[in-house]
Amino acid sequence: MRRSVVMIKMTLLMLLLSGCVSVKLNNSERLVQHPEFEKAVLAAPEFTREALKTINRLEYDLERK
Repeated sequence: MRRSVVMIKMTLLMLLLSGCVSVKLNNSERLVQHPEFEKAVLAAPEFTREALKTINRLEYDLERK
């Protein structure tokens, strides 16, 4: 009897601790703030644009899950 009470308490504790964690990803914003970002845009504007779009899409997909 006592063992089942302990198991129930442990199960409840595990359920409470395994809840959703909300993480806001903003790596593209961090990269835009980088001191050399302007140089990257001037050197390879299309690549930079595509890289930021890819980062945003991947972060969106991660946040949706």
